[in-house]
Amino acid sequence: MKGPDYVTIDVFEQPSLSTLQWKRAVRSAISRGVDGLRAATVNHANNGTRSLIPRVFPAGRALVAAWESADAAAAAWGGPLRVALDGPNRFSLDGEVVRLRVAQEGDHWHGWTPSAEGAEPLDKEEPMVAVVHGIVNLGHLRHFLRNNMHAASRAAHHPGHRGSVDISSQLPFEHTSISLWKSLRTAQEYAYQPGGHSFAMKHALQTNMHRVGCFLQIRPLASTGTLGIDAPPFPSLPPAVRG
Repeated sequence: MKGPDYVTIDVFEQPSLSTLQWKRAVRSAISRGVDGLRAATVNHANNGTRSLIPRVFPAGRALVAAWESADAAAAAWGGPLRVALDGPNRFSLDGEVVRLRVAQEGDHWHGWTPSAEGAEPLDKEEPMVAVVHGIVNLGHLRHFLRNNMHAASRAAHHPGHRGSVDISSQLPFEHTSISLWKSLRTAQEYAYQPGGHSFAMKHALQTNMHRVGCFLQIRPLASTGTLGIDAPPFPSLPPAVRG
């Protein structure tokens, strides 16, 4: 049995290298082959998930990768992916995919169809990382941005929110939000109770706003740094080791 994807998420909000230099270096390392790597996406990062007016420039950056195992990830970060470790203000998280939902059969995230095969479902009180990926259809961008502002404001003030980031490889139509939650229960409260996110989600479904849509639940296993808030998101977890 293949087992669920082991995932590493690394975000640099204030990197030292230019965005172009970093992307080229990381993509070059990946193109040469990395043992145990199932998929990876190299992205621009901004604070659009938690700010009414997103800061797009100067750009942060993010690398999200799926692995065959934790050992494969550790070996890569100590080897070919060391080139990605840039800047002091890095957020890193290790986790495993526990659930995947797609809007339409065949939807994927830049060629990656995540696997949750064999994963134990999250308990309601377990911490959770939510990854929502979508590509907005032409003609819907204005509505998407308006709805996202309300959803971001609600997330920023929700007691279960432990940090978030918006990443993209193809602005402005492609977006992926990564949000950290105190528990599955608090994430579901945010998503489905009346308010900004619930309205945005219903409106997107009713209007066929996206031509691609993927949703992941990830069980966090290790975490280092912060992501948009002052406190560590998951203080009870061990650090995410890189290099």
